[in-house]
Order: sequence, then structure tokens, then C-alpha cells
Amino acid sequence: MSSENAKENPAPRAAADTAVVAESDILARLVLAQYLRECGYEVLEAATSEDVLALFRSGRKIDVILLDAQISGGLAGFTLTRQIREKYPDTEIVLTFGIVKAAEKAGEICDQGPLERPYHPQEIVKRIKRLRRNRASKP
Repeated sequence: MSSENAKENPAPRAAADTAVVAESDILARLVLAQYLRECGYEVLEAATSEDVLALFRSGRKIDVILLDAQISGGLAGFTLTRQIREKYPDTEIVLTFGIVKAAEKAGEICDQGPLERPYHPQEIVKRIKRLRRNRASKP
């Protein structure tokens, strides 16, 4: 594989990394989930905040969650993010937004800040790698 192709299809740090794509918009969720699968991630999908909580309660190790800040369901994206941070501190969180004003609030919760739509799936993979590297380098 050429280095150009490697840049276009970056592989995750470890083949066993599990990502959750939590997105109410089915088309956005399918595109992002498929891209992450092609990059070697094991991908779980969630359409509502209840789906997200069920995945975490299942006991599966989740390395990263891509969470729509406006996900449908009983919990708002920010509330869900706080719960995940408290109960599952080893899970990285990437919040995605359709509204720019939500960025200020997200900056308080996420290390890397928000990722605004429209975003390219490659940017998600870059963000995940950066988060995982940062976590690995912390004592």
C-alpha cells in the first residue's frame, strides 16, 4: 500500500478498539460506522441515549464513543457525556454538533472540543488517535 493510501485510510492504533457511533441521523450514523469499520474498528451503533446506556451496561469494553450532542432519547447529549465520564473514565468521547453555540459548553466536557458538522470521517479517526495517544502518554 502506498503512503498516500495509508493517509486516506488510516488504521486504528489497535485492531481491537471498539467505537460506538451514537447518532440519531441514520444516514450520518451509517456512513461514519462503515468508515470506521473499514479502518479496522469494531463498531457498535446507537440511535438514542437509551441505546448508548444499554451498550455501556452490557459490560463490553468501549474505547471511544462518537456522540451527537443532540441525540434523541431521555438524556441530552451533555448529560449523557457527564455520566459516561463519571462511570467509564477510560472511554474517550468525541462530541459532534450541528449547532455552533454548543461548542462553548462542549469545551468544558471534552479534551479536544467539539467536532462540527459537516465533518469528514477521516477527521474522526484522527481525533480518536489523538485522544488515545494522549491517554497512553498520561502517567
